[in-house]
Amino acid sequence: MTWTEFFKQKIFLRISKSAPLLLLVFIVVGVTSAQHDVYLETPNTVPSYCQEANNWCGAATGQMILEGYPGGTEHPFTQTHVWNRIVFHRDDPGASWATDPDGLRETLMELGGDPGVNWSIYANSNPQSLMYSITYWMTRRSFPTAVLVNPGGSPYGSFQHWVMIDGFTTDVDPTTNTSVTLNFIEIVDPWNPPCPTAAHGGIRSLISGATWYGSYWDVPGNYPASKWHGNYVAVIEPPLQEGVAKARKQVDQGKIISEAMAQEFAMRWFKELKLDERAQYEVLRGSIPLKPLLVNQEFKGYYLVPLGQRVGELSQGAILLNAYNGEFQEVGVFQKPFKYLDKDRAVKLALNYLCACSKEVKEIRAQMLFKSCEQTQVRFIPVWQVTVDRVTVYVTQQEKVFDKLTPLLPGD
Repeated sequence: MTWTEFFKQKIFLRISKSAPLLLLVFIVVGVTSAQHDVYLETPNTVPSYCQEANNWCGAATGQMILEGYPGGTEHPFTQTHVWNRIVFHRDDPGASWATDPDGLRETLMELGGDPGVNWSIYANSNPQSLMYSITYWMTRRSFPTAVLVNPGGSPYGSFQHWVMIDGFTTDVDPTTNTSVTLNFIEIVDPWNPPCPTAAHGGIRSLISGATWYGSYWDVPGNYPASKWHGNYVAVIEPPLQEGVAKARKQVDQGKIISEAMAQEFAMRWFKELKLDERAQYEVLRGSIPLKPLLVNQEFKGYYLVPLGQRVGELSQGAILLNAYNGEFQEVGVFQKPFKYLDKDRAVKLALNYLCACSKEVKEIRAQMLFKSCEQTQVRFIPVWQVTVDRVTVYVTQQEKVFDKLTPLLPGD
């Protein structure tokens, strides 16, 4: 074996696990590049919980973090108790929050303030600088991180919704480099109703760095009454280290690729990312990409490709792809598998709701839409937007029909 062949093989074995888009580039230029991985779910036994009420994303995130400390240390509290302590500690008097950064930070210190543990609020108008702090301290301290995100557009910007970060991949170690490239980030999003108990939900997903900055941290918090206005916000353990974590820019507009191409891309990414070999996603083993669903076709469009054992049955998870070039955006595994609502069923429910079944209908248009709201807060669970003769309603995956999508308070 030549040295060139050796380097190519080493590059393939390392990069194919976490950054397939970079594989061709490195082989062509003949440069090796080690990846830096931090994934805490298994060593810390970090749970995947869902929020037990529509505005309890902060409580569910705090509950997961408290049970996900390093070294097997756990602080088990009911979500109700965590929520009550957040309400007690809220400290942004000019603004109306569900969970504000102070409330979550003080609750983590009260319920999980072990010797040497110090939770801090990080606010920064530069998302790459804040992301660097997250990667640095997660590498140094091995604690999960709570972040506010804007997964589908909100008048409050990135203050919309709390999620937990417990894994990432960068090109180099952030503790020895002040500029890194964010390849992947892993989160648990607690929004996944119905949620009878915390342990029955939550969506664990692996997200590309470009998608993180393009669809989760694309705009800073927009809440002038809040002291955190104009910033991206995270609750991290512990103090500041400056640097940047970069990623490619996401393509947000263009010509939509076909469903057939989307399905091919999904199959390719499933194999190249070796999803069925990752412990967090082993439930997807044996899954196949099902019929792709196009979401947000006008802007920031993406294909949602369900993953299941066979056509017509429940989906164990889904892969999200950029609708313009097929690039991987994220993959999610569902704690509770479900079947996506098809277009015909959504239209039927809309017609029944509008009492239009017996009337002459001239035009029906239906498309899938994701916008963070009371009806949905995760990109894996879009709604159907159905317009019947200029009257528009929204049909959720739970087959509920609404006249409009309802915005939430920040920190919901």
